[in-house]
Parts: sequence; C-alpha cells; structure tokens
Amino acid sequence: MDPRAGVTPSIRNFAHAIDRQRQALERIPLLDAGRADIAEAARALDEAEAAAIAIAAGDDLARFGVAARAVSIPVMRADLLAEEFRIYESRTAGADAVLLRAGAVPPELLARLIQAATSTHMAACVACASPDEISRAAAGRAPVVALEPSLLHLAVPPRILVLALSFAPAVRGRADAALDPSLADATSFRRALGEEDS
Repeated sequence: MDPRAGVTPSIRNFAHAIDRQRQALERIPLLDAGRADIAEAARALDEAEAAAIAIAAGDDLARFGVAARAVSIPVMRADLLAEEFRIYESRTAGADAVLLRAGAVPPELLARLIQAATSTHMAACVACASPDEISRAAAGRAPVVALEPSLLHLAVPPRILVLALSFAPAVRGRADAALDPSLADATSFRRALGEEDS
C-alpha cells in the first residue's frame, strides 16, 4: 500500500511561523504527547500566541493527533525520523514539520526524506552536527537546519532558518527559534515572552 495514500497537505507553515527576520528569538514550547492534558496545554499555548509548538509523540501518534487538531498554529513532530513512511504518518496525524537527523541516513535518503516532507507541505527540520551535514541539508533544500546551541557558530547558507535544539540565553541573535521544554504551559510561555520583551 502506498504510504502517501490519503495524506493531505499541511496548510500551517512552520518555517514561516519561526521566520521573524531575526527580530526576536521564537521560543517553541516542546511538549510530550504522553502528558494527560496534552490537548489542553497545546490549546492554551495557541491562545497565548506561541508561534508554533513541538510535540514528542514517541509511539503515541493518536495523542499527538488530538493535540495537533486542537490548535491553529503549526505543530512539529519532535521525534527524530529516519524512514519515509514516518514522514507520511506524521502528516496524517497532523504534523506541519518533522525533525530529521542528517547523520543518521545516507545523503540520498536524506534528500528523499526532505522531498517527502516538502511534497506534503511540511517543513523538514534537519538536525546537523557538522559543516558537511549542513551542506547535505542545504543540497536537499531543507528550509530549516536544527543545531545544538554549541554548534550555532557553524555557517548556515542564506535563506535557511536555524532552529536551536534547546534554549539557552546565548542562542539569541544566533538562531531564529529554539525548542524549549521549560515552556510546558501558557503561564510559563507568557512569563518567557515578558522576559524577551524586557
């Protein structure tokens, strides 16, 4: 059976949501699909005007899907994926972006995974650990490169957004967005937003 059967394109643009022309760092709440109130937490973060959210689904795509359907903002599946059918199952569950690791697959497969995400209008966020991996992501036309904070000194080609894989104050001005598991609810998100503005 074709894994693309019945997959509808994303209409929420994750890359656009985190691209604020470097005016400010977008902190992306990172949630776990296993938490009991996942849909309510996602909805509250949407109402608090988070640009997007990331959810680690693990094996619980059903709960991921409930949360993704509860919000109007883009949702990234924060599990590292290395198989093409996982891209399509993520989209079917409601993902608008997926996280890939450049070093986990051969260059040809990475390009195919990025293309699979692109074909469903999802953003492929490619985690890289070296200049060579960044080049591979760029060659595959990934819209977003994901880097550990310690690697934000690496050069990233123009027009590719940078997502820090975790938040630290030092990522400001060096990344467009950062995943932040400390923003587990709307209260913590609003507090962080206030700190960014001050």
